Amino acid sequence: MAHPWRIGLLFVGFWIPRIAFAEPPPATPQQVKQTVDRAIGYLRAESAAWMAQRKCAACHHAAMPLWAMSEAGRLGYAIDQKFVTDTFESVLGGRQKMIDSKIEADPAAPPDPRPMARGVNTGAVFMAAVAGFGPSLDEGQRQSVAYIAADIVKKQQAADGSWEFFLCRPPINQDQATDVAWILMALQAERGPDVPASHRAALAKGMAWLAAAEPLDRHQVKALKLLVAIRGGAAREKVQGDLNELLSMQRSDGGWAQTDAQPASDAYATGQALYVLALGGFTAERVEIRRGIDFLVSTQKPDGSWPMTSRGTPDGRPGSAKLLTPINCAAGAWATLGLARLVPQRP
Repeated sequence: MAHPWRIGLLFVGFWIPRIAFAEPPPATPQQVKQTVDRAIGYLRAESAAWMAQRKCAACHHAAMPLWAMSEAGRLGYAIDQKFVTDTFESVLGGRQKMIDSKIEADPAAPPDPRPMARGVNTGAVFMAAVAGFGPSLDEGQRQSVAYIAADIVKKQQAADGSWEFFLCRPPINQDQATDVAWILMALQAERGPDVPASHRAALAKGMAWLAAAEPLDRHQVKALKLLVAIRGGAAREKVQGDLNELLSMQRSDGGWAQTDAQPASDAYATGQALYVLALGGFTAERVEIRRGIDFLVSTQKPDGSWPMTSRGTPDGRPGSAKLLTPINCAAGAWATLGLARLVPQRP
């Protein structure tokens, strides 16, 4: 007859592996809310400091945080609405404010000899793209968005419908396809019967170019292509295959990585994927989506940001950025967008 203590050891030995390898419980709605609240606080402080010190409406510190805070506010999260409204006005409130925030060249300054000066201003493109997500624009701000759109149309390459690409700074300025996606979202921000026919034609031609573009990096190009299509009103069945492919790129830790070659998932790619999948109809009830939410909740830092590293360029050069606040801020914005959309405080 087996001794009772032997039976007890067998019982413990049977359960230890199951306890050791059990996944932690999923994040609660309250934990997600706390994560988003911390992120909003981080984005507000980081954006305000950058704008005050650098006087520059950079895409990562102006447009992206404004978009994330605006959308989170509409979904029931507490935001500093005055800061959002005032910042939109300080950047898009007229031609001089565009010049002061460096999204428009100063006509009184010497000409910029760099090749990139021929292209569209990235900060202006991002501001126009997210303008539709912010507070209701007044007439002056709408004119600024129209002015940005007119410059975009003027600089479109007639041969194929794309735009010249000059500045490779992954992940935000990753390659020509990601830049074109943001440019198209800026053109999509123009709505109503008064949009010039030339702008509609430029949008259609650019959409055709993007649809045929061969991505250097599957993840972000896939995500932004989907975002452009969904914002353009594409039917669910038309994009379902691409949504499924984006979902399939999820890593074993529940997150997404910016490229297949990157060893680790991060908040930039994960937030971006979750936001696009949520727009495509996926909900927090789905197990893969819950695991993505858990990844963001568990990896957030106490200050509301997420850890990020400098990423190499598509031509193989290693990442060398010494200032990580731009990518940290952009990652925080994407993470906030994904979490707030999937776990809103109100419908």
